[in-house]
Amino acid sequence: MTNNKLILVIGGTGMLGKPVAQQLRADGFKVRLLARNPEKAQKLLGDGYEIIKGDVGNPASLRAALTSVDGVHISLKGGPTEADFNRMDHIAVRDIAQTAKELGVGRVTLISAYAVSEEKADTPESRSKLKGEAALKSSGVPYTIFRASWFMETLPLFVQGKSISLIGNQIHSLHWIAAEDYARMVSKSYQTDETLNKELYIFGPEAYTMGEAMSIYAGYAGVKVSPISTRMLSIMGTVSFNTEWKSMATLMGHYERHGEDGSSEEANRLLGAPQVMLKEWCEKIAR
Repeated sequence: MTNNKLILVIGGTGMLGKPVAQQLRADGFKVRLLARNPEKAQKLLGDGYEIIKGDVGNPASLRAALTSVDGVHISLKGGPTEADFNRMDHIAVRDIAQTAKELGVGRVTLISAYAVSEEKADTPESRSKLKGEAALKSSGVPYTIFRASWFMETLPLFVQGKSISLIGNQIHSLHWIAAEDYARMVSKSYQTDETLNKELYIFGPEAYTMGEAMSIYAGYAGVKVSPISTRMLSIMGTVSFNTEWKSMATLMGHYERHGEDGSSEEANRLLGAPQVMLKEWCEKIAR
């Protein structure tokens, strides 16, 4: 496939941004990255990408990165403090959307989460994501918001030593999705106008509670599942001045309360349903 469209990926060196950048390029798009460290980005992704040095907090570099592009995909990660969540998930999204509108960019795509709504905005992260979504919608630039379920790639992040931490009473069944399926769907969205001005729920092909998913992963990774309450993690974070632990306790408390809502039917129809199963993914990374 050949494609003359140029897509900017912001956050293209991250866990979820990198596979999107790679999939876009594999599908024939020209791909530009905005990176604070171009040398590191080039080493991580290899040749074939245009890399502009800069940061979303720098208006000049942001404008330079957005100039002459056909679309921009936002894959930013905020936290752990409330100010950091607001800076990345709200202010940065707002500034990108407004600049994209001014420069006539054809569309903006944004990774969000399934539990983002007025009713569920009960943490700094969920409130910031909600504000970011609202800023994108009100900017006037065509958009697609991907409200994704939990990614399989997050499972190793819960591992410490020989244990994987099951934080909180996670009772909800979740449709775990592989980043490769998500990346394919993002790339596909740039090949059709049917996805414009929509919020699409991105759910994987099978559902497991977090405990079930961790047990499956643990069998391949050679670790054991170690439960810990959100209250205990929050206390540990407080006494040790560990803001990451406190933020994680807040995040997992959010998911104790809120399961998936919405339907993935429209996303699957427009972009093709995810195919990667959790055990298949575990087998691949265990090799």
